[in-house]
Amino acid sequence: MTFDQLLVMHAFATLAGIKCASLLCLKNLEGDMSETEDKLSCKGIRFFRITGKTGCPLLLIYRKEKLEQALMDETAERILLKEGYSGNLSDKLSRLKTRFSEVPCPHEVGLFLGYPSNDVLSFIANSGQHFLCSGHWKVYHDEDEAKKTFKKFDKCRRTYCSLLKNGAEISRLCITTA
Repeated sequence: MTFDQLLVMHAFATLAGIKCASLLCLKNLEGDMSETEDKLSCKGIRFFRITGKTGCPLLLIYRKEKLEQALMDETAERILLKEGYSGNLSDKLSRLKTRFSEVPCPHEVGLFLGYPSNDVLSFIANSGQHFLCSGHWKVYHDEDEAKKTFKKFDKCRRTYCSLLKNGAEISRLCITTA
């Protein structure tokens, strides 16, 4: 799979500006991603590389302002402080990289991916069990709203995949947000 295909398949909501970040495993990546990174940086998309404990190269694709806002939520801040996060976004991303070297998948990564902080807190408290429903994340609160979001995400993915398949340039699929 090419990088652009991987990006559209798994980071469509970040490209569309409806999610603060997405996480990709680059294990089976074919080709170079530097050209795409250059094209998307002017659209407000940033890349942050992580090598996890499992050895799989990961890439956090994010929108700086949206991610900063997501991490300022009171519940998110409490979770992050408990896991040793502090400082600005750069400091928090560095801590996230360290956490991925300590455990295969630190649960607080959900906060970086824009999952509702109450769902992340409940996921941690319940060890990933006893959820109401599962889709793009495991839902513990506000199931109806989550299902609406899942449908919105699924429609966006289908649209973006179709556009890319029909020749759309990846930079044209990336919405510029203010």
